[in-house]
Amino acid sequence: CYNCGQEGHVSNQCTRSKTGGQGGNGAQQQRAPARTYAMTAEKVENPNDMVIGTFLVCSRSAYVLFDTGATHSFVSLSFARYLSTPSQYLEIGLAVETPSDNTLVADKVYKSCDLILCDRMMLIDLVPLAILKFDVILGMDWLSANHASVDCFKKEVRFAIPEQLEFVFRSMERSYRRCKLNDCWKEDAKAILPI
Repeated sequence: CYNCGQEGHVSNQCTRSKTGGQGGNGAQQQRAPARTYAMTAEKVENPNDMVIGTFLVCSRSAYVLFDTGATHSFVSLSFARYLSTPSQYLEIGLAVETPSDNTLVADKVYKSCDLILCDRMMLIDLVPLAILKFDVILGMDWLSANHASVDCFKKEVRFAIPEQLEFVFRSMERSYRRCKLNDCWKEDAKAILPI
């Protein structure tokens, strides 16, 4: 539950009064539990085992992980400076559990950031966090809101958004980094043009 932080129900079924308001009782604000599994460098040694891609987020190229183990969607602190929307404070801060059993506190969110995926503009709320290796992690909050199904075997994500045509994203292959320079050019290429 995003309201009280307890498991077993969702916020619209919560019987407790809403937490995190402006109060003068001196009690510490509760934090909702959150988790992500892609925080440390050792967890991402083999990117071929993950569903990843490069997309435009707020008009900047971002290295993105689809993470069904993450409760929320996150943005690295280094990439967050490129976001065009100002950050806002969360109503309830997040206590984010990492794979190394550390807990990081997140209290801000960038709302309605543009994400271009498969030539479609989508919106995403991103929580800034000290992430390594990825610019953005797409968590279950965004995946479920966009009716996404992740096929881990095929390394693809199928989107079945109501009243829209179904579309599929296939994870990018990482093997291109191992190719020899000569293998990456057409045989009839005459010159190398600057990018």
